[in-house]
Amino acid sequence: MKIKEQTIKELDTLEPSELSIVYDLILSLKGKAKEKKAVKPLKAYQRVRELLKSCKGSLSNDILLTREDRI
Repeated sequence: MKIKEQTIKELDTLEPSELSIVYDLILSLKGKAKEKKAVKPLKAYQRVRELLKSCKGSLSNDILLTREDRI
């Protein structure tokens, strides 16, 4: 409980604008915690594959063309 008490003491010294920032951070942290519980995270390559699934053409060809432009 000591950390909670120390945090409250520090909050009492902040300006209203600073308190608003801290409050936004708290809400953001709470939202991320709910998000993690609700959705099982996919591995990075699975997310990329899912995002690129609707793209037409060849990504590897696009990369090669971009590299050739730099040479």
